[in-house]
Amino acid sequence: MTEQLAHAILFSAGIALLSWRARFLTPGGALTQFILGSILLGLGGWEWTVPMVAFFLSSSIFSHLWKNRRAEAESSFEKSSRRDAAQVVANGGIAGVATLLWFFTHDESLFALYLGAVAAATADTWATELGTLSKSSPVLITSLERVERGRSGAVSVLGIVASLAGAFLVSLTALPWVPSSQAVALVGAATIGGVAGSLADSLAGAVLQAQFRCMVCQRITERKLHCGSETRQVGGFRLIRNDQVNLICTLIGGVLGFWLLSVFLS
Repeated sequence: MTEQLAHAILFSAGIALLSWRARFLTPGGALTQFILGSILLGLGGWEWTVPMVAFFLSSSIFSHLWKNRRAEAESSFEKSSRRDAAQVVANGGIAGVATLLWFFTHDESLFALYLGAVAAATADTWATELGTLSKSSPVLITSLERVERGRSGAVSVLGIVASLAGAFLVSLTALPWVPSSQAVALVGAATIGGVAGSLADSLAGAVLQAQFRCMVCQRITERKLHCGSETRQVGGFRLIRNDQVNLICTLIGGVLGFWLLSVFLS
């Protein structure tokens, strides 16, 4: 265990440093990613690490591709594509907790909680990054009215397809360590949990997340400042921001994946 933890620290430090140098993470985000990676690999091993690495690398790459085409939508986002500590916790905190619980209990069913949470983070991020490339305007999940790209709670066909692909593909990365008798059930549970978590993220974004109107361009945004001036809150709760919504997403994805695996195997 001591040797595994030492290797985990070195590996996580290297990934965090490279991610910071590539501007995928802020310094605080890199430190938090280092701690999370050390927990996943040091206590859980590669089974508990590879899906998270797949999420992080794919999401970071997508965040930096097609930036010009997504510029309008990203002007409404609260944060940039360079993830900070809070974003790392929001996307990976539930997975880290699942790993710690498994380490102390050795309850193998907790892996479904972990994988569902990672699948949800992947589904949500892919839906956001790829969904904003849709040629048609998205619709608000609560009313189905057409809204501008980047609006909290907006969904599109492309985004939903991307969320399904992300949840499914990241779930597949766990298969080398999963018994063949459980493989289909686990991938199915994590994929469904991931997509459900992504949709819950959209619902929470539309209903709970603080939204503001820019008094200059009249755009609905997640930002308190837009177009160089203060915005006015027009919806949601001021204390609920994008990080809290992402945490809801991963929690629902993890819990649903955990529950569905028990149903599928019963």
